Amino acid sequence: MKNVFVNTKNINAFDSICRELEDPESMIGPSLAMVTGPAGRGKSEAAKHYAAGSSAIYLPPLNIRSASMMLREITFELCKVKPRNSEKCLSMIGDELGRERRLIIVDEADLLAMQVLEMLRGVNERYSCPILLIGEEDLKTKVARHRRIASRIRQKMEFTPVIQPDIALFFQKSLGVEISAGVASTIHRRSHGDWRPVLTAAIGIERAMRASGIKEVSDELAKDICDNT
Repeated sequence: MKNVFVNTKNINAFDSICRELEDPESMIGPSLAMVTGPAGRGKSEAAKHYAAGSSAIYLPPLNIRSASMMLREITFELCKVKPRNSEKCLSMIGDELGRERRLIIVDEADLLAMQVLEMLRGVNERYSCPILLIGEEDLKTKVARHRRIASRIRQKMEFTPVIQPDIALFFQKSLGVEISAGVASTIHRRSHGDWRPVLTAAIGIERAMRASGIKEVSDELAKDICDNT
């Protein structure tokens, strides 16, 4: 199986928000954004993919972060050093963002303490630094309760469930096989709109195809794999 990235409607909308935040025009008005959705919809992969192809920095999940830990991590991603002193971190962050305005993407922000989110708001305001918060549904509730953050949200996006054409395209690109609408429908029903069950099904189908030497994915094979994974 090839390690592929499928450009879906969700991905295109996500990339559009990132580009808007990076645009100098976003310095006029709020420059925070929020992307939410249940686990498994592809939010993290979208963020990592965008950061890999741009100057944006991606901070992976770590829900034990304190405000000082977050500052040090941002400083490291921007400057490749981790000062122990928060004031030194802020100084280096300010210097780097003064040279190049870069987007900061924070994953699983819904699990961060409010003190950390307030610190990120401060960095955003102090340095005109665009920040994208990613999380599950609780992030919307947490942000809504704090007007100083909520009022600074420029864009909001909800990751919608995976659809059948996404699944068909994924199989075509990763396994090099064209699947029927029936097969796509079977996998779609079992996925509940998430990518992880789709990937698990693809791994099982590829293994079965190799073992039996078959070249096409039948409805029976798809159902059997989905029933046993």
